[in-house]
Amino acid sequence: MKKYLKIISVSLQEYFAYKMNLIIWRLRIIISIMISYFLWDTVYQSKPVIFGYDISRMLTYFLLLFLVNSLVLNSQTFRIAEDINFGYLSNYLLRPLNYFLFVLSRDIADKFLNVIFSIVELIILISLLHPPVFYQENVLNIIFFITAIFIASILYFEIGIILSLIGFWSRETWAPRFIFFILVSFLAGVYFPLDILPQGLYSVLKLTPFPYLIFFPLKLYLGGIERTFISSGFFIMIAWIILLGFLVKKIWKKGLKIYTAEGL
Repeated sequence: MKKYLKIISVSLQEYFAYKMNLIIWRLRIIISIMISYFLWDTVYQSKPVIFGYDISRMLTYFLLLFLVNSLVLNSQTFRIAEDINFGYLSNYLLRPLNYFLFVLSRDIADKFLNVIFSIVELIILISLLHPPVFYQENVLNIIFFITAIFIASILYFEIGIILSLIGFWSRETWAPRFIFFILVSFLAGVYFPLDILPQGLYSVLKLTPFPYLIFFPLKLYLGGIERTFISSGFFIMIAWIILLGFLVKKIWKKGLKIYTAEGL
Protein backbone atom coordinates (compact mmCIF):
# COMPACT_ATOMS: atom_id res chain seq x y z
CA MET A 1 0.00 0.00 0.00
CA LYS A 2 2.86 2.40 0.85
CA LYS A 3 4.31 2.18 -2.65
CA TYR A 4 0.99 3.18 -4.22
CA LEU A 5 0.64 6.11 -1.81
CA LYS A 6 4.14 7.13 -2.88
CA ILE A 7 3.05 6.97 -6.53
CA ILE A 8 0.13 9.29 -5.71
CA SER A 9 2.52 11.71 -3.99
CA VAL A 10 5.01 11.71 -6.88
CA SER A 11 2.19 12.17 -9.42
CA LEU A 12 0.95 15.25 -7.57
CA GLN A 13 4.47 16.69 -7.62
CA GLU A 14 4.66 16.10 -11.37
CA TYR A 15 1.51 18.15 -11.93
CA PHE A 16 2.96 21.16 -10.16
CA ALA A 17 6.16 20.78 -12.15
CA TYR A 18 4.12 21.49 -15.31
CA LYS A 19 2.01 24.39 -14.04
CA MET A 20 1.20 25.80 -17.50
CA ASN A 21 -0.36 22.52 -18.67
CA LEU A 22 -2.46 22.45 -15.52
CA ILE A 23 -3.61 26.06 -15.98
CA ILE A 24 -4.55 25.50 -19.64
CA TRP A 25 -6.48 22.34 -18.73
CA ARG A 26 -8.43 24.11 -15.99
CA LEU A 27 -9.20 27.09 -18.26
CA ARG A 28 -10.54 24.77 -20.94
CA ILE A 29 -12.93 23.17 -18.48
CA ILE A 30 -14.05 26.52 -17.03
CA ILE A 31 -14.74 27.97 -20.49
CA SER A 32 -16.72 24.88 -21.52
CA ILE A 33 -18.91 25.00 -18.41
CA MET A 34 -19.41 28.77 -18.68
CA ILE A 35 -20.58 28.50 -22.29
CA SER A 36 -23.23 25.95 -21.30
CA TYR A 37 -24.19 28.01 -18.25
CA PHE A 38 -24.77 31.27 -20.13
CA LEU A 39 -26.48 29.47 -23.01
CA TRP A 40 -29.13 27.96 -20.74
CA ASP A 41 -29.38 31.14 -18.66
CA THR A 42 -30.29 33.00 -21.86
CA VAL A 43 -32.80 30.35 -22.94
CA TYR A 44 -34.62 30.60 -19.61
CA GLN A 45 -35.16 34.33 -20.02
CA SER A 46 -38.27 33.58 -22.09
CA LYS A 47 -39.59 30.45 -20.33
CA PRO A 48 -39.66 29.51 -16.61
CA VAL A 49 -39.62 25.75 -17.24
CA ILE A 50 -38.00 23.89 -20.16
CA PHE A 51 -38.04 20.11 -20.65
CA GLY A 52 -39.32 19.75 -17.09
CA TYR A 53 -36.39 21.68 -15.58
CA ASP A 54 -36.74 25.07 -13.93
CA ILE A 55 -33.80 27.48 -14.15
CA SER A 56 -32.39 26.59 -10.72
CA ARG A 57 -32.16 22.87 -11.49
CA MET A 58 -30.81 23.38 -15.00
CA LEU A 59 -28.09 25.81 -13.91
CA THR A 60 -27.25 23.60 -10.93
CA TYR A 61 -26.89 20.71 -13.38
CA PHE A 62 -24.14 22.52 -15.27
CA LEU A 63 -22.44 24.00 -12.23
CA LEU A 64 -22.34 20.61 -10.51
CA LEU A 65 -21.19 19.08 -13.80
CA PHE A 66 -18.03 21.09 -13.14
CA LEU A 67 -17.29 18.89 -10.13
CA VAL A 68 -18.58 15.55 -11.41
CA ASN A 69 -16.65 15.89 -14.66
CA SER A 70 -13.43 16.35 -12.68
CA LEU A 71 -14.08 13.19 -10.68
CA VAL A 72 -15.27 10.94 -13.49
CA LEU A 73 -14.06 11.97 -16.94
CA ASN A 74 -10.59 13.19 -15.94
CA SER A 75 -8.35 10.17 -16.30
CA GLN A 76 -4.71 9.25 -16.71
CA THR A 77 -5.46 5.98 -18.48
CA PHE A 78 -4.23 7.51 -21.75
CA ARG A 79 -0.72 7.01 -20.39
CA ILE A 80 -1.16 3.26 -20.76
CA ALA A 81 -0.96 3.66 -24.54
CA GLU A 82 2.19 5.76 -24.13
CA ASP A 83 3.74 3.14 -21.86
CA ILE A 84 3.02 0.48 -24.49
CA ASN A 85 4.13 2.46 -27.54
CA PHE A 86 7.35 3.80 -26.03
CA GLY A 87 8.30 0.59 -24.27
CA TYR A 88 7.96 2.00 -20.74
CA LEU A 89 5.61 -0.84 -19.89
CA SER A 90 8.56 -3.24 -19.69
CA ASN A 91 9.97 -1.33 -16.73
CA TYR A 92 6.70 -1.58 -14.83
CA LEU A 93 6.24 -5.26 -15.60
CA LEU A 94 9.63 -5.99 -14.05
CA ARG A 95 8.78 -4.19 -10.82
CA PRO A 96 7.00 -5.79 -7.85
CA LEU A 97 3.76 -3.92 -8.38
CA ASN A 98 0.39 -4.36 -10.01
CA TYR A 99 0.44 -2.24 -13.18
CA PHE A 100 -3.27 -1.41 -13.05
CA LEU A 101 -3.00 -0.34 -9.40
CA PHE A 102 -0.09 1.83 -10.50
CA VAL A 103 -2.29 3.43 -13.16
CA LEU A 104 -5.11 3.77 -10.64
CA SER A 105 -2.76 5.57 -8.24
CA ARG A 106 -1.91 8.11 -10.93
CA ASP A 107 -5.61 8.44 -11.65
CA ILE A 108 -6.41 9.12 -7.99
CA ALA A 109 -3.76 11.85 -7.86
CA ASP A 110 -5.23 13.41 -11.00
CA LYS A 111 -8.78 13.32 -9.66
CA PHE A 112 -7.75 14.64 -6.24
CA LEU A 113 -6.02 17.66 -7.73
CA ASN A 114 -8.79 18.39 -10.21
CA VAL A 115 -11.58 18.11 -7.64
CA ILE A 116 -9.77 20.55 -5.31
CA PHE A 117 -9.46 23.05 -8.15
CA SER A 118 -13.08 22.42 -9.18
CA ILE A 119 -14.44 23.10 -5.69
CA VAL A 120 -12.49 26.36 -5.40
CA GLU A 121 -13.48 27.46 -8.91
CA LEU A 122 -17.11 26.51 -8.27
CA ILE A 123 -17.22 28.59 -5.09
CA ILE A 124 -15.75 31.55 -6.97
CA LEU A 125 -18.22 31.21 -9.87
CA ILE A 126 -21.23 30.99 -7.54
CA SER A 127 -19.96 34.01 -5.60
CA LEU A 128 -19.56 36.04 -8.79
CA LEU A 129 -22.66 34.94 -10.72
CA HIS A 130 -25.13 34.47 -7.84
CA PRO A 131 -27.11 31.85 -9.80
CA PRO A 132 -30.40 30.41 -8.50
CA VAL A 133 -28.76 27.22 -7.21
CA PHE A 134 -30.82 24.18 -6.18
CA TYR A 135 -29.70 22.66 -2.87
CA GLN A 136 -30.67 19.04 -2.30
CA GLU A 137 -31.86 18.50 1.29
CA ASN A 138 -32.71 14.81 1.04
CA VAL A 139 -29.80 12.92 2.63
CA LEU A 140 -30.63 9.72 0.73
CA ASN A 141 -30.38 11.53 -2.60
CA ILE A 142 -26.98 12.91 -1.61
CA ILE A 143 -25.77 9.43 -0.61
CA PHE A 144 -26.98 8.03 -3.94
CA PHE A 145 -25.25 10.92 -5.72
CA ILE A 146 -21.88 10.29 -4.05
CA THR A 147 -22.16 6.52 -4.55
CA ALA A 148 -22.98 6.95 -8.24
CA ILE A 149 -19.94 9.20 -8.75
CA PHE A 150 -17.68 6.59 -7.17
CA ILE A 151 -19.05 3.77 -9.33
CA ALA A 152 -19.00 5.98 -12.45
CA SER A 153 -15.30 6.69 -11.86
CA ILE A 154 -14.56 2.96 -11.85
CA LEU A 155 -16.66 2.50 -14.97
CA TYR A 156 -14.85 5.22 -16.91
CA PHE A 157 -11.50 3.97 -15.63
CA GLU A 158 -12.19 0.61 -17.29
CA ILE A 159 -13.39 2.27 -20.49
CA GLY A 160 -10.19 4.33 -20.60
CA ILE A 161 -8.04 1.24 -20.09
CA ILE A 162 -9.71 -0.61 -22.96
CA LEU A 163 -9.18 2.34 -25.30
CA SER A 164 -5.51 2.62 -24.35
CA LEU A 165 -4.89 -1.10 -24.81
CA ILE A 166 -5.36 -0.44 -28.53
CA GLY A 167 -1.70 0.54 -28.24
CA PHE A 168 -0.74 -3.13 -28.35
CA TRP A 169 -1.94 -3.27 -31.96
CA SER A 170 -1.57 0.32 -33.17
CA ARG A 171 0.67 3.27 -32.39
CA GLU A 172 -2.16 5.62 -33.34
CA THR A 173 -4.27 5.83 -30.20
CA TRP A 174 -4.72 9.59 -29.79
CA ALA A 175 -7.28 10.04 -32.60
CA PRO A 176 -9.57 7.17 -31.52
CA ARG A 177 -9.45 8.39 -27.90
CA PHE A 178 -10.26 11.97 -28.91
CA ILE A 179 -13.20 10.96 -31.11
CA PHE A 180 -14.46 8.58 -28.44
CA PHE A 181 -14.18 11.26 -25.73
CA ILE A 182 -16.32 13.68 -27.78
CA LEU A 183 -18.89 10.92 -28.31
CA VAL A 184 -18.87 9.96 -24.63
CA SER A 185 -19.29 13.60 -23.57
CA PHE A 186 -22.41 13.82 -25.72
CA LEU A 187 -23.87 10.49 -24.59
CA ALA A 188 -22.98 11.04 -20.93
CA GLY A 189 -24.93 14.27 -20.61
CA VAL A 190 -22.11 16.81 -20.60
CA TYR A 191 -23.87 19.13 -23.05
CA PHE A 192 -27.47 18.69 -21.88
CA PRO A 193 -29.58 16.46 -19.59
CA LEU A 194 -30.26 13.26 -21.51
CA ASP A 195 -33.93 13.01 -20.54
CA ILE A 196 -34.74 15.87 -22.92
CA LEU A 197 -34.08 13.45 -25.80
CA PRO A 198 -36.93 11.58 -27.55
CA GLN A 199 -38.19 8.82 -25.25
CA GLY A 200 -37.22 5.97 -27.59
CA LEU A 201 -33.64 7.16 -27.96
CA TYR A 202 -33.40 7.89 -24.24
CA SER A 203 -34.60 4.38 -23.35
CA VAL A 204 -32.01 2.75 -25.63
CA LEU A 205 -29.27 5.02 -24.31
CA LYS A 206 -29.99 3.92 -20.73
CA LEU A 207 -28.85 0.41 -21.63
CA THR A 208 -25.35 1.68 -22.44
CA PRO A 209 -22.79 2.67 -19.80
CA PHE A 210 -22.54 6.30 -20.90
CA PRO A 211 -25.53 8.00 -19.18
CA TYR A 212 -24.29 6.67 -15.85
CA LEU A 213 -21.02 8.59 -16.07
CA ILE A 214 -22.47 12.10 -15.73
CA PHE A 215 -26.24 12.34 -16.21
CA PHE A 216 -27.26 9.66 -13.70
CA PRO A 217 -25.27 11.06 -10.72
CA LEU A 218 -26.48 14.60 -11.45
CA LYS A 219 -30.07 13.43 -11.81
CA LEU A 220 -29.81 11.70 -8.44
CA TYR A 221 -28.75 14.97 -6.85
CA LEU A 222 -31.46 17.04 -8.52
CA GLY A 223 -34.18 14.57 -7.56
CA GLY A 224 -37.40 13.86 -9.43
CA ILE A 225 -36.01 10.52 -10.55
CA GLU A 226 -38.11 7.35 -10.59
CA ARG A 227 -37.26 4.70 -7.99
CA THR A 228 -37.14 2.06 -10.72
CA PHE A 229 -34.51 4.08 -12.58
CA ILE A 230 -32.42 4.40 -9.41
CA SER A 231 -32.32 0.63 -8.84
CA SER A 232 -31.95 -0.27 -12.52
CA GLY A 233 -29.31 2.43 -12.96
CA PHE A 234 -27.06 1.06 -10.23
CA PHE A 235 -27.63 -2.49 -11.49
CA ILE A 236 -26.62 -1.53 -15.05
CA MET A 237 -23.51 0.28 -13.78
CA ILE A 238 -22.34 -2.77 -11.82
CA ALA A 239 -23.14 -5.07 -14.75
CA TRP A 240 -21.05 -2.95 -17.12
CA ILE A 241 -18.17 -2.82 -14.63
CA ILE A 242 -18.13 -6.62 -14.44
CA LEU A 243 -18.34 -6.98 -18.23
CA LEU A 244 -15.67 -4.36 -18.95
CA GLY A 245 -13.43 -5.80 -16.23
CA PHE A 246 -13.61 -9.15 -17.98
CA LEU A 247 -12.76 -7.50 -21.32
CA VAL A 248 -9.81 -5.64 -19.77
CA LYS A 249 -8.30 -8.93 -18.56
CA LYS A 250 -8.85 -10.64 -21.91
CA ILE A 251 -7.39 -7.79 -23.99
CA TRP A 252 -4.49 -7.32 -21.56
CA LYS A 253 -3.47 -10.98 -21.77
CA LYS A 254 -3.68 -11.01 -25.58
CA GLY A 255 -1.77 -7.74 -25.79
CA LEU A 256 1.08 -8.94 -23.60
CA LYS A 257 1.58 -11.92 -25.90
CA ILE A 258 2.45 -9.62 -28.81
CA TYR A 259 4.14 -6.84 -26.80
CA THR A 260 7.66 -6.19 -28.09
CA ALA A 261 8.65 -2.95 -26.30
CA GLU A 262 9.25 -1.21 -29.65
CA GLY A 263 10.04 2.13 -28.10
CA LEU A 264 13.10 0.90 -26.23
